[in-house]
Amino acid sequence: MNTRQILRSIFLLVVAGVLAACASVGPRTMTFSEADIARLLEQHGPFQRRLLEVLDVRVQRPSVKLLTGSNRLASAFEVSATERVSRTTLNGRIAVEYGLRYDEGAQAIRMTQVRVNELVLNDVSPAKQAGLKNLGTLIAENLLEDTVLYRFKPSDLKNAEGRGFKPGAVNVTSRGVEVTLTPL
Repeated sequence: MNTRQILRSIFLLVVAGVLAACASVGPRTMTFSEADIARLLEQHGPFQRRLLEVLDVRVQRPSVKLLTGSNRLASAFEVSATERVSRTTLNGRIAVEYGLRYDEGAQAIRMTQVRVNELVLNDVSPAKQAGLKNLGTLIAENLLEDTVLYRFKPSDLKNAEGRGFKPGAVNVTSRGVEVTLTPL
């Protein structure tokens, strides 16, 4: 091997090393599938709350769909609403869309901007179904908005920080919900 070939080989090794170092410094992601998100919602549920001191509402059994075009998720839940005076319970389904955000203070991923797409209660006349949108909005605002979907373990965060990363942006992609781990 002549000097020129040796220098060229050294140069290529240095370039390869720099490229490898740059690749390891850039952002990384952790991904949650639709099934993972449904499991997380199920673990945090059922969501229960008294609304207006009149209704006891329970939301459970979620399904999840990725809405990659809008960076949001869609979920459908079983819902039951019990009127406190008469003890009458109505069952049905609520469908919502929402975004996700990382809350650094709580070290958690939270639901945000929850919107109700549909609320249907069984055994309720079509005329009364139209007025249920307000109930759906109350359910979404009081039970689901800002709900913690996933809380990072302190050991996981320390491990990531030790490698020079922290959680950042949360995006919905065709692969699932991706949390970008950004360099510190």
